[in-house]
Amino acid sequence: MSRRNFVAVAGGAAVAAGAMTASPAQAGEKTPRGEWLAGDTHVHDDHSADGSLPRQQSKQTLPGNLPVADQIAEAERTGLDFLPLTDHRTYDQHWDPQWQSSELLLVPGEEANGSPHAIVLGAVDTVVDGANPPGSPAFRHVQQSIWDAHAQDAVWSTAHPDDGEYTPDAGPDDNASAQGMNTVEVWNVASDPDAQIDYAENRWNAGFRFGAVAASDCHFRELWGTAGPGQPTTWVFAAERSVRGILDGLRGGRTTVSHRRNGPFVTIEADLDGDGTYEALGGDEIVLKHGRLPKKASLRVRVRRAAGARVLVYGAPGRSAGPVATYTAASDDETYHLPVTLKGEHTWYRAEVRAPGAASGADADPDLPDQLRAATSPVFVSAAAPAVPAPEIALPPAQHGDDRASLAVGGAGRFTGFPDVAVDGGTTHVVAEVHDDARTSVVYRGHGRTVTLSGDSPTARFPRIAVSGDDVWVVWQDELGQEQPHRPVILLRHSHDGGRSFERAVRLSDGRGRAVHPGLALLDGRRPVVVWADNARGPFDVYAQVVGEDRAPVNLSAPGKSVDLGTPQDARSPRFPASLFPSVAVGEDGRVIVAWQDNRFDPDPLWTGHTPEPGEQPGGTDPDNWQILVCVRSGRSWSEPVRVSAAADAADRHPSLAADGDGGFVAIWETRALRSSGTNLSLRASRSADGGRTWTPAEPVGLAPDAMSQRPRLSRDPDRTIRAVWYDSRSADWRWKVFTSRRGRTGWSAAEQLTTPGNNTWPAADRGVVVFTTDRSATRTQRDATQEVYALRAR
Repeated sequence: MSRRNFVAVAGGAAVAAGAMTASPAQAGEKTPRGEWLAGDTHVHDDHSADGSLPRQQSKQTLPGNLPVADQIAEAERTGLDFLPLTDHRTYDQHWDPQWQSSELLLVPGEEANGSPHAIVLGAVDTVVDGANPPGSPAFRHVQQSIWDAHAQDAVWSTAHPDDGEYTPDAGPDDNASAQGMNTVEVWNVASDPDAQIDYAENRWNAGFRFGAVAASDCHFRELWGTAGPGQPTTWVFAAERSVRGILDGLRGGRTTVSHRRNGPFVTIEADLDGDGTYEALGGDEIVLKHGRLPKKASLRVRVRRAAGARVLVYGAPGRSAGPVATYTAASDDETYHLPVTLKGEHTWYRAEVRAPGAASGADADPDLPDQLRAATSPVFVSAAAPAVPAPEIALPPAQHGDDRASLAVGGAGRFTGFPDVAVDGGTTHVVAEVHDDARTSVVYRGHGRTVTLSGDSPTARFPRIAVSGDDVWVVWQDELGQEQPHRPVILLRHSHDGGRSFERAVRLSDGRGRAVHPGLALLDGRRPVVVWADNARGPFDVYAQVVGEDRAPVNLSAPGKSVDLGTPQDARSPRFPASLFPSVAVGEDGRVIVAWQDNRFDPDPLWTGHTPEPGEQPGGTDPDNWQILVCVRSGRSWSEPVRVSAAADAADRHPSLAADGDGGFVAIWETRALRSSGTNLSLRASRSADGGRTWTPAEPVGLAPDAMSQRPRLSRDPDRTIRAVWYDSRSADWRWKVFTSRRGRTGWSAAEQLTTPGNNTWPAADRGVVVFTTDRSATRTQRDATQEVYALRAR
């Protein structure tokens, strides 16, 4: 079996440097606002090749018995508030029509990377684990994955660190030097929670700042009731009962963990300015304004549902020095106060609950008289400035230099990203997604002002923009504040006066399914062509609508697609091929082409690995054999899907389209070998000279075999040359940079680096103007959420 064994286990003012701030807040913080939400951070189903007991016992040759719906239903029965399904190195579980719940907040999730494993929550798609370039430290690919996740405002969590970053005998290994993790599993029941706590304390003492989470790591329905979803439970203090609220709470480390949903529950709070208000929770980072603590500074520890258990409070360096206070809970609701002291520049305090009984993890010492039953994240305290990580292996110095980019949208301490741009008549129009106060909004920037287009909705995402003269169109997806179940719709807003004012949004999708990731282009400069993916009929299909002409959206991807509901005897038998991430372009002759990624040609779409027929060898694809398909609109009719990439040995994803200046169309996409980790993404492109009916063999763009190149976007420069932009890992400082290449008469030019400081990701371009997401204004390598949208003019 895999690592998840089949074992049943039961004077000076203080200012907070919290989850959302890039620098300490002002003194006089109030009691934090929010609520504790119960969930799990690490759960599997049969979309992992080893996601169920029959699969693991048979070396992945037998049918599975753990469908998405069953794992979600168990979390509902347990009384959880939120749940991610974190299958191994795949995002396919989210395209399964069973990924829905009216009772839970389903959080996007993945168990990423080959070694070491990590949990990514809130990303847009799988975070691909690339190969380390020769001569690089072992953790380079991990560090780049962390930065990749943060560029999406996703949460990065170290999974079971006693199996990848640390052993009690050898201590931390090279992977422990990665910086910026938001949380660490201190209680994964599949291994040894005490070793995991030792690792966390080791990193906290080295200046790393992150919260503690628990994980059932559940693969087996046979363990429901002892190690199913929520056993153990991660509690997140969320400002709002929303996916974004949960992610923000995790990112800020505002967590506590319990044996189960109704088990012991412990919290720690701090009043570090002595005014009687406990302004900091476990996970918060406090910087003392004048470098010292007043006499009245104190901690407050509250423990519930733990009568008879021991409550231990630890301060740095932690368990090696013994607890600073020990209590025995006399009732099921006890509160303790104790003074705070600061020795040196940095310290931390945390609490845990222990009691006799079953081992706390599969590899825990069963002879321990008291087993872990609950634990908080630490309250971190610093005398004058926030702690700086002191890893065993330092990061390379960041590049510096003027790349002539300037701020377009954003500000310190918050996330602004996923930009798009349109240029017309000398005016640059930018749209972006903003995360602030547990909300996601769509904003427009033009004529020197920023306007929120999504109104009061807290769930607007992924905008696209198109402009022609005074007509400005913006499209995005929006759940309109309702996430149980997830049913985002596609909204479109129009401005008649160049973006100075906008009409009310128009809904294009019908709300029966999940309508996601819209694309936008203009036909004849006046009619918007909107495309998106939607699972209203079961599988995700690509829809298109010429607004003002089509009475309803047209399903482009359904022709030729075979759907199979499967059998109850095999959770992996349903077939729901997915058509995703569409892109649209319009030619000068009025022809419209839509491209998307599609896995209908995979032997078992959406399933990693394979269930062999009798006599067949195990195998399958991991990831799926995604290919790029297009449909063409001539007049008012659409063609059937046409294959652009037909490689059976690669995963081709995230296409982009553009019409060139010679009457043709160009497509670009990212590609990778069919290996789940340790292989790099690179770019391929193809051209059609006959309106999209046939396409040239794929050719590489900007190829660097030792680097990762991803998320390409195409546009046309003022001289009508096609320009590609993407983000790339080849820089000597390891940070992601935006690169570009132009397609001339003799092919694609050599890759050129456009950006310099910081990480620079998610680019888009139009008429030579490039916008991108960047953390260049962040002041720390940890706990600084700053991502902004910058713009530059490519030469």
